[in-house]
This record gives sequence, C-alpha cells and structure tokens, in this order.
Amino acid sequence: MKLLSSLKIDNQVVVEKINATHEKKIKLLGLGISTGVLLSILRNRGGDMVVSMGNARVSIGRTLAKFIEVGEL
Repeated sequence: MKLLSSLKIDNQVVVEKINATHEKKIKLLGLGISTGVLLSILRNRGGDMVVSMGNARVSIGRTLAKFIEVGEL
C-alpha cells in the first residue's frame, strides 16, 4: 500500500485504509472519501492535492493525504 500524498498525476487508486483520528475521518467522509472509493490523481505539486471521484473534484491538504493508504488498480 502507498500513501495518497506520494502518488503522481494520472494514477488511479482505491482507498484501502484511513489512519486518522475520528474527527479527520469525519472530515474526509464529508468530502466523499472513505474506504473503497476510486480516486484519480489530478494534481500533486507538493501543496494540496486535487483528486477526482467520478465527476466530482476534491482538494485535499497534504497533511490529510498522508493519512490515506491506497492501492493501485
């Protein structure tokens, strides 16, 4: 498994585990990110990341992205 923050653009991954506090998990759930969700990396330039989930695009801060473990498809 890899961390979401370490991936390059155009990768497609599935969220496998979120290693965060309950409050941060709730914040990610509010963004639509939970285990089993398919993500495509649109931008990862060292600051925030932009990922897409179907037609939705979400910006995730680097600190939150470090808590998300993903598996490549």
